Amino acid sequence: MSNQSLPAENAYTHLNERARALADKSDDARIYAIREGAWLGYKDAKRIIGRMEELLAYPRITRMPNLLLVAPSFNGKTSILRRFVSEHLPDLDPAGEVTICPVVMVESPPKPDISDFYTRILDALMTPYKPTASVQEKYSQIKRLFRQMDVRMLIVDEIHHLIAGSLNRQQEFRNALKSLGNETMVCIVAAGIEDAYNAFNTDPQMSSRFTPEELPLWRPNNEFGALLATLELRMPLRSPSNLKDPATMLAIHTRSEGTLGDMCDLVKELAVDAIRGKAERITVAQIGALPWIPPSKRKQHKRL
Repeated sequence: MSNQSLPAENAYTHLNERARALADKSDDARIYAIREGAWLGYKDAKRIIGRMEELLAYPRITRMPNLLLVAPSFNGKTSILRRFVSEHLPDLDPAGEVTICPVVMVESPPKPDISDFYTRILDALMTPYKPTASVQEKYSQIKRLFRQMDVRMLIVDEIHHLIAGSLNRQQEFRNALKSLGNETMVCIVAAGIEDAYNAFNTDPQMSSRFTPEELPLWRPNNEFGALLATLELRMPLRSPSNLKDPATMLAIHTRSEGTLGDMCDLVKELAVDAIRGKAERITVAQIGALPWIPPSKRKQHKRL
């Protein structure tokens, strides 16, 4: 039997099983799969998800533990939160008397507006409410639904929006968040960029209630190399790129500036470029030549 008749799974040993199955597909199919992406379970992500699992299982007590997740923009915090939510979806069993929803996730309003915040929670719970309802009516409905649906954790992303309002509005919003946690006995996970520290540290009660966890920028070390190696396993390129090679790793880190989201996007576009250019592998020369605007330059980039 000739080599040409060998099944695809016996080739492309530099790829994982799913990528091997895609390697002989059309360019368009492979590019779609690359851009679709997948969850990356790196060390810090697993640590934070593990901490959130502990909070979710925490007994209801008078002063519930809370978490403040802080990370630079586009460095993976929202992906971690969404991954956690996907592992704790509502129980939509039609035979049940009530839907069980252990985790509720919302994005903080663009300014500290309590009514808007409560509306977002009600929308996340997929429950009808009166558009003209007062803040107190919405709050009462949320407390009732949290009890009925056995909500155990509330995730509030982009909490740094809190500092967009006046000092009085900020304090009112923080008080609303504290009251909601106290009266429903749910754990609250707040997440945002570094400005989130400012949103909480001006209130000693808030800073003492929320244990901080950070997602720092990546460094060009062994862990970064392992992450690139994982990405390479998943990309259906027909030739190995050895992304964890020190020169290749450093080139990718320099261009992405250590931000997880930008690194993933850069590698995706490098892989797409390698397919379209028929190279089928990522090289150091290609990394330097690819049209790519690094994060620090995007604000200054002039559109033609």
